[in-house]
Amino acid sequence: MKLTIATIEEFKNIIYPEYLNLFPELERKSYHDIKKSIINEITTIFKIMVEKEMVGFMIINQLEDVSCIQLDYLGILPQYQKNGYGSETIKLLTTECQNMSIFIEIEKEKLGTSEEENKIRERRAKFYEKLGFQKMNFDMILNTVIFSTYLLDNSDRKSTDEEIARSILITYEKIIGKEKVLKNIRIEKTK
Repeated sequence: MKLTIATIEEFKNIIYPEYLNLFPELERKSYHDIKKSIINEITTIFKIMVEKEMVGFMIINQLEDVSCIQLDYLGILPQYQKNGYGSETIKLLTTECQNMSIFIEIEKEKLGTSEEENKIRERRAKFYEKLGFQKMNFDMILNTVIFSTYLLDNSDRKSTDEEIARSILITYEKIIGKEKVLKNIRIEKTK
């Protein structure tokens, strides 16, 4: 298994259609916003490759002022799910990004619209916790969706939750613009 940086054309023609299928509309960013952040060198799109086959993708954002990256999206294509590729990808990312902590947002548990969705959220939280991610002391509200925040601390420089939250907001401002951030994103302490 290896991670390969995708070109903008690969993102547009191969990955973005899969992204639309894998993630709910409220959680997605527009193609235009992601493309702009790739061009501005904030975002990198990786293809997850097993031999010559793409089994999934990751969208990574480099956070400002901290030794941290944001794993914005991790998508394993449906036909390859339940084969351990998600876990392998996180382990590979950790190795590739030595001395960089990894920040993620996942939909907050127990707030889904159905019992099935709540079970998916719970499995997702356990998946990341099993890989060493620890819950941070703030949630992010993006549009109307509440996300729990987690950090896999892989850095010598220990950033505070406040530094990471501020860096996330700065990164989102660069991706979607300050006006959209002010309108659609809030941070709430949980502890």
